Amino acid sequence: MTPTHTYTPDGHRLDASLAGIYAGYPDAQGLPAARRAAVTAAELIESGDHHVDPTVANIAALLHLAGRPADPDRAEASVALAGAWLRGSGAPEQYVTAVAAAIRGAWGAVGDDGTATLLRDAARLDLMSVERHSDYLRDVPPPGRLREPYLADYRGRCLTPALQLRGSLTLPASVKIYDQRVANLSAWLDQQPADLVPPDWRRLAEVGEIESGVRRLLEGEDPVAVRSEMPTRGLPYAEYRGRQRAVISGSHDRILELTHARIEASRNVAAEKYLESDTIHKPAVEENLFVGARRRARQLGLSAETAEDIARLLLSNAREVQERTLNDIAQRLSRLHGQILDADSPETRTDEADIAIPSLVVRTGDQPLARENELLKELRVTGLNEAYPEQRRRFLEWFESPHPYLATGMIVASRDADIFLQALTDGQRCKVVATVAIDGPMHLGHGTPVSILAYFQALGAEIALGFRDELGDLIEARRIMRDSLLMMAAEGLDLSRTHAYLQQDSPPIVRTAFEIGEAIPLSVLNSALGLRLRDSATETFRPLLRLADILHAQQAEAGGPCRTLVVDSIGGDVYVRMARNVAERFGFLKPSALYLRPVRNLTTYNDPQTGGAVEVMTNRVPSGRITYGDDPAEIRRRVGRAYTGGRGTLEEQREKGGNPDPRVCSVSSLHAFYATPDPQEYARLQSRCRSGELLCGECKTSAADRLLEYLREHRSRRDNPSEQARNAANQMAGLPDAA
Repeated sequence: MTPTHTYTPDGHRLDASLAGIYAGYPDAQGLPAARRAAVTAAELIESGDHHVDPTVANIAALLHLAGRPADPDRAEASVALAGAWLRGSGAPEQYVTAVAAAIRGAWGAVGDDGTATLLRDAARLDLMSVERHSDYLRDVPPPGRLREPYLADYRGRCLTPALQLRGSLTLPASVKIYDQRVANLSAWLDQQPADLVPPDWRRLAEVGEIESGVRRLLEGEDPVAVRSEMPTRGLPYAEYRGRQRAVISGSHDRILELTHARIEASRNVAAEKYLESDTIHKPAVEENLFVGARRRARQLGLSAETAEDIARLLLSNAREVQERTLNDIAQRLSRLHGQILDADSPETRTDEADIAIPSLVVRTGDQPLARENELLKELRVTGLNEAYPEQRRRFLEWFESPHPYLATGMIVASRDADIFLQALTDGQRCKVVATVAIDGPMHLGHGTPVSILAYFQALGAEIALGFRDELGDLIEARRIMRDSLLMMAAEGLDLSRTHAYLQQDSPPIVRTAFEIGEAIPLSVLNSALGLRLRDSATETFRPLLRLADILHAQQAEAGGPCRTLVVDSIGGDVYVRMARNVAERFGFLKPSALYLRPVRNLTTYNDPQTGGAVEVMTNRVPSGRITYGDDPAEIRRRVGRAYTGGRGTLEEQREKGGNPDPRVCSVSSLHAFYATPDPQEYARLQSRCRSGELLCGECKTSAADRLLEYLREHRSRRDNPSEQARNAANQMAGLPDAA
C-alpha cells in the first residue's frame, strides 16, 4: 500500500505557476495535455482499486510534461521542475520524492509504486482524447512542403500510439476507459478529411493487437487463446504498411545490398563457381515462407500483408546470420587467391529488377522451356508446375472450379498472386493485365492467355489489354488488333467489359511511360534487360511502354489504385519486377503475376543471330506455328511432322515409353492447351505415353483431329460475332465500323 503524504498544495498558486512553467517549456498544447492526464488519474483513483495519494498523482500529472520536448532527459527535467516548485511551496522532502517517483513512472520507469503505475496509464490514455487529436489537426500547415511532415509526425506521435495502446495498459480500470474513449475517437476520426486522417486508420489498432499476439505466442501462451483474441480481417492496411515496412525493408534491403555486393566482388576470384553453386541465400525458400504465412493468415483472420510483414521481420535475423557466413567465405577465398575483397565498397542497389538474368528471354522474347525450373528458383517466384505439386495443391484451394491450366501445370508460377486473389475474394475492385505482341498473324501461342482472361473476368475482375506493334505498320497493326479482339470474343472474353488499346494510339500510355522513365535509371534497364551499346534508342523506350501497360491500370483515369494481376510468360517477369520496384513511388499497389507456359514450337530451330534454340511458337518460325487461319490440310501436315518426346524406334518406345513433357514434346503441348485441355484426360494421355502404350503417330492423329474440331468451332464463333462485339473490336482498334 502506498503511504499518504500529509501535504496539500496551494491550488491557486499551482494554477498560476503552471501557465508560466508551460509557457517557458512549450509542448504543442502541453498544459492542456497535463490537465487531461490529471483528470484521467482522478477517474482511475475513483474506481476504488488503487491506494494512492490523490494529491501526489494530481501534482505529478500536472508536471510530468514540464521539461523541454527536445530534451533527451526530459523526465529528469520534469522531476527537477516539480521538485523546485514543491520545495518553494514548502512541501516536505518525502512528498517531493513521491512526486518524482510518479513522474519517472509516467515516462516508463518500471517499479511497484502504485502512483507511478496509475499516472503512467493516465498519461497514455490522454492519447485517446479527441481534444488531443483536435489540437494536432487544428495546427496543420496549409498545403505545401511543411504539411506532409507535420501530418506524418501526428500519425507517428499521436494516432499510431493511440490505436496500439490497449495492450500496454496495466490497470483494469484503464482498459475500461480506453474502450469508452476509442468509440468516441473512432467516430471523430471518421468525420475528418481524408487528407488529414487516412481512411484506413483502423488497421493501426489491428496491427497493435497482432504485435501483442506475436509476443504472447513467443512467451509460450496457448495459441488457441491468442488466436481467439486476434482482430477480424478485412480492414484497410496502408498506414501501417507504409510505416512498418519502411523500417523492416530498410534493414532488409541493406542486408541484401551487402550480400549482393559480396557476390559481385567475389566474381573477381577464381572460386566464382563455388560461390554460385553453394548458395547461402535461399530466395525460393523465403518466397515459400511468405506464401505459407499469407495462407495461414486467412485461417487466423489476419490480412495477408500483416502475415508477410511478420514473416519478413523473423527472416531479418536469419539474413544477418547468412550475411556473416557469406562474409566468412569471401574472406577465406580472398586469402586463398591473394585478393582482398572489399565487400562494403560497391554501392549496388538490389531492387527486384537488378537480380534479373539478362538472356535471350529478354532480348528475343523466346522462353527456353528447358530452363523453366531453373528460372523459377532464380527469379524467386512461387512454383506451380509439375515440380511443385504441394504448392499447386494449396494454390488450387483459392478456386471452387480451377482453370484447367492450373490443374495441368500450364500455369507455372505465381508472384504474390494470392494477395490479388484475396482482394478478388473480398469483392474489391481488381484488374487482370496482359499485353499482346502484334508481330504477324494470330497463332495458337497468342491464344493461350485468352481463356485465363475470360476465366478471371467471370470471377469479377476487369480486363486491361495492351497491344504493341512490332511490325512497324500502323494500319496493319490495327487490323490485326481488331481480328485478335474478335478471336478473343470467340474464346469467351466480353469485350464490353474489356479495356484494350494500341500503345501508339494511347497518349495516356505514352505519358505514363515517360513518367516511369523519370524514376528508372538507365543502368537499371541495362542490368535488367541486357541492353547493348549497338541497340537502338527505341529499344530503350520500349521497356517503358511495357511497364506503362502494367501500371497504367492504376492511373486516375483508369479508376485509381487497385489490385492487379499480370498474365504473361515467365520471360515477362523482369518487367513485373521493375514495375513492382517503382509502383509505390507513384502511389500504386505492387502488381501480382501469374506466369503461363508458352506453347512449344512444332519444329527444332536455332536462331542464326544468337545461335540459341527457339523453343516457343513464334511468327519468326512459320513452319513451327499454327495460325487461326491455316488450311486444315496444312495443319495436319505440320502436326504430323511435329517434334515429340518419342524414342528412336517403335520397339524402344513400347519398351521404355516416351516423354510427354509439354516443354519437350510439341504435340503434348498442343494437347495440353487445345486438343485435350481436360486435366484428368490429359493425365491419362501422359500416363499412356510414359508406359509405351500410346505411340507418337496415334498421339499426333488425335491431336490433329481435336485441334481441327476446336478451330472449326472457334472460327464459327469468330466469323459470326455479335454486333456489339464487332463494334467494340473496331472501336478499340481505331478502325471504322465498316472496315
